[in-house]
Amino acid sequence: MQPHSSEQLTKAIQAAKQYGRFYCKFVTANDVGLTNAHQEGLHIAKGAWNIFFEEEGVKGENKDKYVKIHIDGYYPFESRIIYYGKGTRNEYRITRFWTNSPYDKEQQVGNLVIFIPLDSENLKVYIFDTEEEIENFEETFSLSLINNNAVYFAGEKRDTDLSEKLELRINQSAALFEEFPETIRLAELARELFMEVYRRKGFDPDKMLLKWIETEYSVFRAIEKNIYKPYLIEPFYELDPLLEFASSALNRRKSRAGKSLEHHIDFIFRKTNIPFSHPGKTEGKKKPDFLLPSSNEYGDQLYDPNNLIFLGAKTTCKDRWRQILNEANRIPVKHLLTLQQGITVNQLEEMQDEQVILVVPEPYHKAYPESHRDRLWTVAQFIKFAKEKYTV
Repeated sequence: MQPHSSEQLTKAIQAAKQYGRFYCKFVTANDVGLTNAHQEGLHIAKGAWNIFFEEEGVKGENKDKYVKIHIDGYYPFESRIIYYGKGTRNEYRITRFWTNSPYDKEQQVGNLVIFIPLDSENLKVYIFDTEEEIENFEETFSLSLINNNAVYFAGEKRDTDLSEKLELRINQSAALFEEFPETIRLAELARELFMEVYRRKGFDPDKMLLKWIETEYSVFRAIEKNIYKPYLIEPFYELDPLLEFASSALNRRKSRAGKSLEHHIDFIFRKTNIPFSHPGKTEGKKKPDFLLPSSNEYGDQLYDPNNLIFLGAKTTCKDRWRQILNEANRIPVKHLLTLQQGITVNQLEEMQDEQVILVVPEPYHKAYPESHRDRLWTVAQFIKFAKEKYTV
């Protein structure tokens, strides 16, 4: 029997800190064979090679090694770490994992898997399936999984693909802050810095949304590092101040992450001239994230309900998607914009039964089971849908 999930989370965090390095990623449809691709096993990002091998793979050559996988409550089993370098392939994978593990692989899509190397031949593995556990692990190590995965090695983390030029501008801007700005200012600054470095003429809302959120995360982390520097240099001589400091830091990370997506959606709607209320107001004191064209029209019983649109915004939606179901009784079909990188077929079918349409940035569609991708909307598709309703 598996230990209680919160106990497992504590163990995972302790082990990650103790061994000082790990690789984590969201399980995608490709990782469990729910696409037409012929690859086998869990994909490993190239930047994580030093978690699994002592030397990086060389193009033109295949190499592999066998490791023991340790999962609490189960006997250790053998898996194969392989680098495919021959032919057109250039990737790392873990094979013989699902067949030997206790997990139903198709039910793991969207879950967070963590690999902690105990030594060169043994890996401790944890998989978390609740949003709260996943977020707590991310926030403990200040990770961004906007690119699906993160590498943590000797306290250094690599989880974004921002250019050196943008990172330089972020660090320059962060040095100007003596206290944390409001979350809306963080979102604005991220867009300003990104636009300054990348002077793009076109506007792709799906890609831009992800780049802004990635940039904002780096801006926040740079400001955090700058402001907290004095606290990290001087030791805490008592436990209570240390715990209070740690709690405050985690709460601030949660607060920013929770508002980030809404701030950027708000900007996209304004930029594309879509009418909306943010937050909206419906029955009683309910406040859906976005109500189109406005709360006034929603409250007008003579206004055609077919012209009302509900949009929820949730960074993750594995369980929380149900929270939107009763937030706007006049709108039976609800849209939910999420950054969730894959969920199971069962969850997608439950959403369809409840008339929930998932709006997912286009680059993330490939993380979803191929059989159900046609049910997903892109951000651009949602914008087109809204503009057709409200453009005179």
